[in-house]
Amino acid sequence: RFYLEKPVLHCVFKCFQLYFPVTLPTPRISLSTTNQVTWGERVDITCSVETQHTGGSFNLKTGSGSVIQTKSGTSVTFSFPKVDFANAGSYYCQYQTRVSSREFSSPLSSSVDFTVIVTVPTPRISLSPTKEISWGERVNITCSVETQFREGSFTLTQSSGSLRETKRGTSVTFSFLKVDFIHEGSYYCQYKTRVSSRDFSSPQSSSVKFLVVVNLLQPNISFSAPDGGSHWGPQGLEVTRGYSFSIICSTQPQYRGGSFYLEFSGSNITSINQPAVNHSATFFFHEADYDHQGNYSCVYEVTVSSRTFRSSNIELLGITVKASLAPFIGSGVGMGLLLILVPILIFIIWRCKRQKRQMDAKMVYKQRAVNTYDTSHGMNEMEEDEEDYENADVFQNNKDSNDSDDDYISIDEKVDKKPRTTVDNDYSGPHEMSFAGNELEEDEDDDYENVCMSEEGGVDMHADGEKCWLDSEFEDEDIYANVE
Repeated sequence: RFYLEKPVLHCVFKCFQLYFPVTLPTPRISLSTTNQVTWGERVDITCSVETQHTGGSFNLKTGSGSVIQTKSGTSVTFSFPKVDFANAGSYYCQYQTRVSSREFSSPLSSSVDFTVIVTVPTPRISLSPTKEISWGERVNITCSVETQFREGSFTLTQSSGSLRETKRGTSVTFSFLKVDFIHEGSYYCQYKTRVSSRDFSSPQSSSVKFLVVVNLLQPNISFSAPDGGSHWGPQGLEVTRGYSFSIICSTQPQYRGGSFYLEFSGSNITSINQPAVNHSATFFFHEADYDHQGNYSCVYEVTVSSRTFRSSNIELLGITVKASLAPFIGSGVGMGLLLILVPILIFIIWRCKRQKRQMDAKMVYKQRAVNTYDTSHGMNEMEEDEEDYENADVFQNNKDSNDSDDDYISIDEKVDKKPRTTVDNDYSGPHEMSFAGNELEEDEDDDYENVCMSEEGGVDMHADGEKCWLDSEFEDEDIYANVE
């Protein structure tokens, strides 16, 4: 292009007007960010040109040709402090200047374009408590995100897709107050927000997984013997055969209902069960036998949400059945009683026989008191005849015979020969008559005297009658004599 700025030559015949050309170079354009700009961020577009005509300005044009901003200078920057979706698109720069009252424009620069996006960071997820959660406990899952778009909401999704829950906020907690088996599985969070009438979602968070379990406590096992037929021996608990005993299974309260199994190792009886009443059950054995000897353990079983769970059975109770000592004790006691009673019975029998013999001897002593009557005719001193009675125990040692008969002896001659002395054992009635020498002492009653006959055949008037027959051990019979 050629531009005539002023006439350079005046001629007479014909005039010509010449113009000098003004050339502006193409400006340069640059973008401060990448082609993707997050909504709300700052975007700078710089335009520059190298020219001698420095008094011009730059126009920032969109792809449609609209001028949105103008700045003076040969190097200017157009800024978008908070880019919005309306700012997205293509941009050009064009330099304009005024020379000699005329406007000149540079060619359009190359274009720069960018898109406005909304980037939501990946949320964080956490699980409380652990990965294994007891049935019925509380479970908390927390989701959080750091973003400028705070008007969004979180969605907690189960990987199987059966559960989904939404809460507003950039940090929320999803709670299962009483976790059940339907709640177990994997979960992840996702944040969603709306910006300039457009919806945006964050990437999915990492997943957390938990299992719902029923952890049954190990039941307790105890022993009871109401009849007392048990004790702790060197090998453990010992039960006497034939005695009753009970085994009690119990557990801490966790779940309602359930039943207890008494596991047994030692015979054909392997397991018996009873329903739990107040979290315990009692297994009663009426008579201990050798089949009951072995190790016992308790197992608690309960059904929770259609699932059956069993506890462990680590604790063992060993029982040894011993033979009953009652027969041996009874035999020993019987023998002891016999050893005590037999001598006593022998002594009692001997004593009874002895007393009977003594009584028989006394009866014989009385029955054999035979009265002998002897009237004295040769005594001039006696005015009146009286009858005297004396009992005489005659002890004869008959070499030809072992038996002694009752003899009745008239001892007038002996009386005449020996003077009468005082007799130790005598009986005097109201009327008594006694002899002193050859003199008669008159009394109204008869006198009875014991006379011991000696082995030599003599009469001992001073001997005690009872002593006579006791000393003879009742082998000789009593002899009674009438003594005047």
